[in-house]
Amino acid sequence: MQKIILKAPAKINWTLGILGKRSDGYHDISTIMQSVAIYDEIIMERSTEPILSVSVDTGEVPGGMHNIAYRAAKLMLDTFKIDGGINIYIHKNIPIAAGMGGGSSDGAAVMLGIEHMYDIDVSREKLIHMGKDVGADIPFCLFGGTALAEGIGEKLTPLPPIDTVWLVIVKPNFNISTGEIYGLVDMEQRYRQPDNKAFIQALHDGDLDRMSCHGGNVLEEISAKLYPRIYDIKADLLEAGAIYALMSGSGPSVFGVFRSEREAQWAHNKLKDKYGQVFVTHTIDTGPRVLEV
Repeated sequence: MQKIILKAPAKINWTLGILGKRSDGYHDISTIMQSVAIYDEIIMERSTEPILSVSVDTGEVPGGMHNIAYRAAKLMLDTFKIDGGINIYIHKNIPIAAGMGGGSSDGAAVMLGIEHMYDIDVSREKLIHMGKDVGADIPFCLFGGTALAEGIGEKLTPLPPIDTVWLVIVKPNFNISTGEIYGLVDMEQRYRQPDNKAFIQALHDGDLDRMSCHGGNVLEEISAKLYPRIYDIKADLLEAGAIYALMSGSGPSVFGVFRSEREAQWAHNKLKDKYGQVFVTHTIDTGPRVLEV
């Protein structure tokens, strides 16, 4: 197979709890993650030259070896002793530095693309083990859907598919460093931790009202102290009819949950002129998928 095109979906965190700090500097987390229908497009072409190249259609994201997709591809090529090279082109649609896993989803898509192109027989467990060494969100992004992620994100418990939930996602015109926000977590402080067990039950009951009672994101409290605009976005989403609103990951994107596509579209129209990027989207039950070969 000489060429493959993949769609790499964004993610949100329905909840995000911080359980403790590890000796390696990472934090143990407990988070419910969800794939959503905003996609980067990845084009991969085999090359006769033994060169790995990654280019991106925006200057906001580095290409080459500084891109997570490059590291993911090199790991696959080295691990499975694949000769020759690959040219990778990334068309970005997922907001950048937004807490929506765009880079990790690109890296996961590239790993799956190489598995597909070279007909590699590799287990789910091995892919997850490899992926976590490239990025903490890659294990989830490899398979997508709805899942509980623990450890640093590599301990996955897939959850049954949920009915489609409509969302409005707002990405303000500033970025946040994930490393900076995790560096400010103080485990001596009493953060409001989400109740993931109760949230999962509400999610699968389709009880959107109960979600707000049990959800939460510890990092939101930290990020919003630095960037109070995050709370403004939450308030605007709730005023526009959202049942549940929360910052995703380390931010600054904030999503709102709506009862219908019509209500989500109404909120989008109300907010689109106020904020930099506003999306109407919905939950999906898959990770990266092959669009064309």
